[in-house]
Amino acid sequence: MAARRCRDAGPGGGRQEEHHYVGRNHSDNSLVMRLPKERIVFVVDLAPIEQVQFRNIPDNASPLEYIASLKKLASLDWERMIPGHPYAGGRFGTKKDIEDDIAYMEDLSTEVKKAADSGKCFDTAMKEVKLPKYEKWANYETALPANIERFCYWWGRGY
Repeated sequence: MAARRCRDAGPGGGRQEEHHYVGRNHSDNSLVMRLPKERIVFVVDLAPIEQVQFRNIPDNASPLEYIASLKKLASLDWERMIPGHPYAGGRFGTKKDIEDDIAYMEDLSTEVKKAADSGKCFDTAMKEVKLPKYEKWANYETALPANIERFCYWWGRGY
């Protein structure tokens, strides 16, 4: 995970800024901007706060690559995340939020793999797979079926 460092960023200079490519996820070219001194990251689309992933988890990467990207984001040194789409009351994100995103994706992957192994992908899985632990998250009802569909493509067809 290479970082590009920029010195003297911002008005008056003296600030370091890093750009990290954490892998393919919501797109194939997302960057994470990190301010090391301030211990802040700025992330758009990759890591929603207290909400399920966007629609069918964009398919430019495997869902497992997406999870790996979240893990790389979590491994960076930061305390606060400024999200590009401020859900969860407009608050800053935390490492726990990223850990929760990873848990969601891994829980979803596990349940959909079971459905795929039982021949239930697509329609049946999209109706039957539920993750009650996350039902209070934004877009749960509307986006969960599409999230399931994306993992069905992965576990049922390998893409």
